Amino acid sequence: MEYRSHRHPEKIHDINFKIRQVLNVLFMVIAIVGCLMYMGYIGGEENEMRGAIVVIIAVLIKMAECMIRLLKKNNNEEEE
Repeated sequence: MEYRSHRHPEKIHDINFKIRQVLNVLFMVIAIVGCLMYMGYIGGEENEMRGAIVVIIAVLIKMAECMIRLLKKNNNEEEE
């Protein structure tokens, strides 16, 4: 059985890896902005609902990133 490293250098050149990294950064930025809106630091006190919607959008972006990861993992298992 061949030892498989957790991180492979060739993953950096994979287009799925790059897309996932962009989605992760987007998720983090949108989630922080949404939390700040929900807490009232951005846009005033009446932005609770808008902040919650922004956080939900961030979660949907994270779900898309997870789906890309799962589909890639599933494709790799089928090839082996």
